[in-house]
Amino acid sequence: MRKARAKAPPKSNACPQRAPKNNYFSTLMSTPEGRAKRKEWSNKARKNAGRPKGVPDGHRKETIEPLRKKAREEAKKVTQIMSKKYNIEDDYAKEALSTAVEIMRLDGEVRSRLAAARLVLDFSKSKPATKSDVSISKAEDFLTSLLKEEEHGQETEGDTQEAIE
Repeated sequence: MRKARAKAPPKSNACPQRAPKNNYFSTLMSTPEGRAKRKEWSNKARKNAGRPKGVPDGHRKETIEPLRKKAREEAKKVTQIMSKKYNIEDDYAKEALSTAVEIMRLDGEVRSRLAAARLVLDFSKSKPATKSDVSISKAEDFLTSLLKEEEHGQETEGDTQEAIE
């Protein structure tokens, strides 16, 4: 009998690019000590956590505080004047109005400043009449003027007919 052909040795992962990825954190989470360490890292305070909430872009907490204080004082003055002028008696309404004026005077997002301005205008100014109301009244006036012209026109035509005969 013939000798059997020699087979190639089994392939191992000789190609390093195909090696399985070992994620540090996934291997860390496989043991209880690693889970405790990961939880400790997660709860640890960050050194540079970023800008505090409510501080507009381009400011720090220390630089915005004097501006806020000044805006708050101006808002109180404006609210007192508006409450006298527009007879605002409710304390909650006064507080909301002063907050809106304060937001309007500070740097910040355009959207919030516009919303505050809209709120202040709603408190102080009445909204203009809609165009449909104005056009209806104009149309009614136009029709009445046509009727008046028609009545006056028939009277003058009747008078001229009598004068001709």
